[in-house]
Amino acid sequence: MTLKKNIGLFLGIILSLNLNAQFVDSTKIIVDFEKPVKYNVEAITISGNDYTPDGLILLTSGLKVGQSITIPGDDTKQAISKLWKRKLFSDIEIGLVKAKNGNISINISVVERPALSKYSIKGLKKSETNNVRDEISLQTNQLITEDLINKTKSEILDYFYEKGFYGVKTSITREADPKKPNFQILRIAIDRGKKVKMQDLVFVGNENISSKKLRKIIKPKRRNKKYNFFATSKFVQDEFEETKSGIVQAYSTLGYRDAYLMYDSIQQISEDRVVVKIGINEGKKYFFRNISWVGNTKYRTSLLDTLLGIKAGDVYDQSKLESKLFMSENGFDVSSLYMDDGYLFFNVNPVEVLVENDSIDLEMRIYEGKQATVNRVSIVGNDKTSDYVALRVIRTRPGDKFSRSDIQRSMRELAQLGFFDPEGLDVNPMPNPQNGTVDIEYKVVEKPSDQIEASGGWGGFGGFVGTLGLTLNNFSSRKVFQKGGWDPIPSGDGQRLSLRIQSNGPQYQGYNFSFSEPWLGGKKPNSLSVSIFHNVQSTFQFSSDRPKFTTTGGSIAFGKQLKFPDDYFSFSTSLTYQRYGLKNWTSFGASELGFTNGNANNISITTTLSRNSTNHPIYPTEGSSFMASFQFTPPYSLISGKDFSDPTMSPQERFRWIELAKTKFNGQWFLGMGTGKRKFVISPSYRFGAVSIWNEDVGYSPFELFRVGGSGLSNFVLYGTDIVSQRGYDEGRISDPLNGQQGLPIYTKYSLELRYPLTVGQSSTIYAQTFLEAGNAFRSIQEFSPFDVRRAAGVGVRLFLPMFGLLGVDYAWALDQGFRDEPSQFHFFIGQQF
Repeated sequence: MTLKKNIGLFLGIILSLNLNAQFVDSTKIIVDFEKPVKYNVEAITISGNDYTPDGLILLTSGLKVGQSITIPGDDTKQAISKLWKRKLFSDIEIGLVKAKNGNISINISVVERPALSKYSIKGLKKSETNNVRDEISLQTNQLITEDLINKTKSEILDYFYEKGFYGVKTSITREADPKKPNFQILRIAIDRGKKVKMQDLVFVGNENISSKKLRKIIKPKRRNKKYNFFATSKFVQDEFEETKSGIVQAYSTLGYRDAYLMYDSIQQISEDRVVVKIGINEGKKYFFRNISWVGNTKYRTSLLDTLLGIKAGDVYDQSKLESKLFMSENGFDVSSLYMDDGYLFFNVNPVEVLVENDSIDLEMRIYEGKQATVNRVSIVGNDKTSDYVALRVIRTRPGDKFSRSDIQRSMRELAQLGFFDPEGLDVNPMPNPQNGTVDIEYKVVEKPSDQIEASGGWGGFGGFVGTLGLTLNNFSSRKVFQKGGWDPIPSGDGQRLSLRIQSNGPQYQGYNFSFSEPWLGGKKPNSLSVSIFHNVQSTFQFSSDRPKFTTTGGSIAFGKQLKFPDDYFSFSTSLTYQRYGLKNWTSFGASELGFTNGNANNISITTTLSRNSTNHPIYPTEGSSFMASFQFTPPYSLISGKDFSDPTMSPQERFRWIELAKTKFNGQWFLGMGTGKRKFVISPSYRFGAVSIWNEDVGYSPFELFRVGGSGLSNFVLYGTDIVSQRGYDEGRISDPLNGQQGLPIYTKYSLELRYPLTVGQSSTIYAQTFLEAGNAFRSIQEFSPFDVRRAAGVGVRLFLPMFGLLGVDYAWALDQGFRDEPSQFHFFIGQQF
């Protein structure tokens, strides 16, 4: 039977498979679904589109004038489907306008989706509203679809789930924007509910590890019934799932290699409380028994056993086994032994050959392979720094045997340059087993190193001191006269150029210039440094005959990196000349000097031996830094032929040529605790300094002494005095309790700091610290007593930003009376660089 129906071609509903579109007709034709008829499309019109171009709709539909379509058929269905995929319309209709002599005219009618005008969020505080705005991806002029609404809800829920608000509810309503046709306003209402906390964490089946220890592994770290400032009971499902695997790892380190979690359940007992229960099957405790080695021809078995450090009867600790075989942090492992000798293709596979009762026999199957040779070394990411500046500090050279320790040392040296972000350094070895070579690519991320400084510090005699300076830490002198070398300044060759002016008004001005070349000649790490300086100390008077104390001089230094005892050592020698000038000077230190008008000269040679093995230039977590120096002048009084015991000799004559022998030592250690980038660091340090005299008849001069106490920010103390910080006390108070001396000839100082990084990265480094300090200054070696010290304790924070330099503040308590004006005080300095 033939099904015939007189309809107005409402074929869209049928043929578009419920795509919310219609095919309508103002005329009536007979449609036989068993006998489709072909029509020629004579004309196509578009309606309902205020913003979408006709051409785009027509092109998307695939329909065109002159096309032959079948009614009923798939042509209209496909056209509607293509238009829906554009997601531009909320309704689509294809209607018949005219049909005559096998020709038809059709109309495509659309209802355009509204666009987003703006949105609002209600139900939250202003700060949290701003946070939610940052999380969701709504943007003005977006077309509003159900997908967009659902995505926005999902983003809001994810944000609050991460913060422990599992009862959060959100609704989104739409309003037409009266000012903008076909635009809508979204009203987002949020009820975050209460934060879900863990009421209790219960372990079942744990007999060999206490529940207290297991709770330290799981996040959250504490139950709600316990009160602890340093832990949280906020329950976050994702964190819980990530950390619960640590339970099995904890059992594995104790020999329970078969331990597993039987179940975990989360029971919600109220709107904001859950109880978590974890079932554990500990299994049997295992021990190492016999360990044998197969395939080792390079190193004897006894050496490998020593490196492994595991004996029969030791608890079967899988993590210890892997650490001793593969890449331990300290480098004392079997893989490092081979890879440091070129065996890049080395591999060791521990195989359990026998498990008997609670004992396990292991066979270490070694594939040594061939020694690999470094073929090509390259560096990428250095847009500013010249290739040769980075490559000259890299220890892996073409033709050398591959060495993992050389790569690690190269990474450290790149970080110590100060031009690259230590957290962004990476290395990519590209081995070629066919010819036994390896290409090594070092990846670096440049960080700002040049600084224009505008800073201030409070300390010393004059209070606030302002500084203006230009420091180019990656300067290039060869590009100064090179075409195109100024971009915007000559840079990239690792030289350092510094211009600095300090002042607090007429009382003090300081002018300094320095230049250093770390690789003199370009072939070896031999450094050359030169500097000149001029400082003026006066009063706040502006008269032409005001009293003045001037210091003018310069220095030249040569340095060399040593290879013995190891290549962390360096040695330098410097020659310095200083001329001190006095004009009507009756202020600080005049009584010690003994004259108010005249000059004093200081020519000295300083030799310095230093060693630096720290792993990070700003926040080191391992290594140490030591420096020992000896500075001396010629013994003028012993070779001049003058009688310095003569009581009638004038002070000007006595101190015309300053003579001394000065010894200094600084040592600091860094010990990281924990894993990952954020490590607690314990840093003990010791400092010592002593000035000796050549002639008892001359005695100590007021020059080149040590001033101890305060923040160490006294940038303009007279007579070349060394400033030694001692937090908790006033500036110079420990070495000068009566405020009458420039310093003392001997000092000692001990410090112990505990640091924790808040953030370490290219953009900033911030760490908090607490510290203990003790130090003192002495008038002679006979009075020196290393444990007669003035003590202090405190807390502080350090912030280093490439654009702002180093900023810090400490709050310290002086623990010894008689050397303090206040029981506690702040010590701070600020720096701003643009």
